[in-house]
Amino acid sequence: MNYMYNMSIDFHNYVVILLLMLIGLNFLLLFRAKNVFSYRKKMAYLTPTIAVLLASILFTGTIMMAAKHLHFTFANIAMIVIAIVFIVLEAKRVKPIKRLKDVPEAIPAYRDFAKKILSIELLIVLVISLWMWI
Repeated sequence: MNYMYNMSIDFHNYVVILLLMLIGLNFLLLFRAKNVFSYRKKMAYLTPTIAVLLASILFTGTIMMAAKHLHFTFANIAMIVIAIVFIVLEAKRVKPIKRLKDVPEAIPAYRDFAKKILSIELLIVLVISLWMWI
């Protein structure tokens, strides 16, 4: 049981690091986007990848809670709330991509909106990660 718990913590940490890297990749793609079509195509691959990573984080967190006999600590509750906030922010960021028209002013307008949400997501993940790792 202890081996499974330790392995879950390690996997959990690695997936959080991958999520941070994908948020950075999202920033890079957002700033390098020239037209809506190519950006939308890249996001069609990146968005499900972020969803899978978030699901992996939630799954490993569930395994760790089960190993602790479902004892809710403040850290567990904070991570659950952060996961819900992250899901809502990601849904708000991705939803307008479907409605973007392929006009020159579409990307700069979306860039400002997405930059705010990605910054909040990055800050949330960094803060909760630093809190747990320190």
